Amino acid sequence: MENSKFHKQIQQYAVRIGRNAEKDEDKELYGSGTLFLISKRKKVGVLTAAHIVYPLIEKMEKNELKICLTCKDKQDELHNIIVNNPKCIYIHSQYKENTEKKEYFNDLALIDIRWEFWMDDMTGFSFNQGDSGIEIKGYGFPESLDEEVDKSNANLFSGIGLLEGLIESMNVGRLAIKYKMNTESDIERDSIMRGYSGSGLFSIGKYGICYRGLVSCSRGDKTAGYSMWATDAGKIAELMQENDIETECPESFKQYGKLVADEFPEYKKKSIRNWNGEIQELVQNQMIHPKDFEMQTKSTFSCVSDRKLCDEFWKGKVKELVVMHEIQEIAYENLIEPRMQLPQVCGGEDVTLKFLCTEYEAEYILGKMIEDREFAKNGEYHNNMILLLNSQKSYDNYMTVIPRSDCRGIMGNIAEATTYSEQQFCEMTENILDEDQKTTNFDIIKGAMENCNIAAFGSGRLMDILKKDTLEEMREKWNKFLIELWEE
Repeated sequence: MENSKFHKQIQQYAVRIGRNAEKDEDKELYGSGTLFLISKRKKVGVLTAAHIVYPLIEKMEKNELKICLTCKDKQDELHNIIVNNPKCIYIHSQYKENTEKKEYFNDLALIDIRWEFWMDDMTGFSFNQGDSGIEIKGYGFPESLDEEVDKSNANLFSGIGLLEGLIESMNVGRLAIKYKMNTESDIERDSIMRGYSGSGLFSIGKYGICYRGLVSCSRGDKTAGYSMWATDAGKIAELMQENDIETECPESFKQYGKLVADEFPEYKKKSIRNWNGEIQELVQNQMIHPKDFEMQTKSTFSCVSDRKLCDEFWKGKVKELVVMHEIQEIAYENLIEPRMQLPQVCGGEDVTLKFLCTEYEAEYILGKMIEDREFAKNGEYHNNMILLLNSQKSYDNYMTVIPRSDCRGIMGNIAEATTYSEQQFCEMTENILDEDQKTTNFDIIKGAMENCNIAAFGSGRLMDILKKDTLEEMREKWNKFLIELWEE
């Protein structure tokens, strides 16, 4: 990801948390936060430090105070969200304040707010624990800059500032961070923390933007220099679980059918009509819903954001459903884990199609499956299977094709390079082995790997099929593709 794109994106996650008042000059700054999706087109949340909002709850209960959350959309327009219900604020149950040292533990809060139309363009990010050596960046609203804002113009984002640093270590859910300031002014570090508290801290990961934690407080005494504590992102799952807050699957495939329709070239009018007709039937049929695929959204394979909230996940899923139902002629009620019959030239075998949404490189996935025991006795994956690798257009997986012959080579190489014992590797790959192959004889196990019936392809290949004008053309194209995919 380009650095400029990264900076622009994390700025749009930034939230100024202040007092809501009739007069602009009274819009006191409390701190900063991060906007993130909880339920697509339904509900969002703001992550911030507990010590910012905890003292405000009592005043809100007495109707003495309302909070103003100021956000910015992709068009750089500002939006103010008013929070007057203290029940919308969730504090980590283990939050503790050490007033003597001015330090906080489990310094995390979530403000639950409703979705608004301008949030439709929001893109997600992944939550990842902080590791030492990772460079982080975040945008917040330091008090020193906020004081310089001409509040009569109500441009409360004018006081936004960049915070950069390096994670030195993690200890009991807190990140120790050395940071630098993009200012030449002589500002005391405790003053720097005022306003920046609650700011989200991000890094550029291999597969997109990662949220690593949020600013809490200064670390050590003044002799420690620019050093701070941040609450680790791993604490967010705890907070959400404590309060029964869970990201939700969308209610319908309708919206994603429209998004896929936009991917067709404008001149492919017949294809678009065919697609819209299938989506209408899918939505009206109501025999299958996004909720039916919730388990697939919980995959441990790397993903740039929460799959439940990801347009790319659901676009890929709805493409799969249409191809399986319309071309493969599988009934709606059998589409959760479809089994499809291969062409007769491939032996007419029945194979399971497994939908896997990830940014992992295709060649890496099979090894990761073995390592994670996905092919073990109680694992989700097995022999006689085709993997549908879903990802964004910009990733290699999108148009990849790994025929059965190549998968056999990959699996053989994995077996050859394994450091596990024969017994361990046999257990890890049990779902690939026939009954007479379940032995600790490594040559037999390796031979089974080299003769496995597994193939993989990217979701972009589905569009090649769907762009055909007639059902007959789609089926012909699909069958040719399956023959190529299943070659030995």
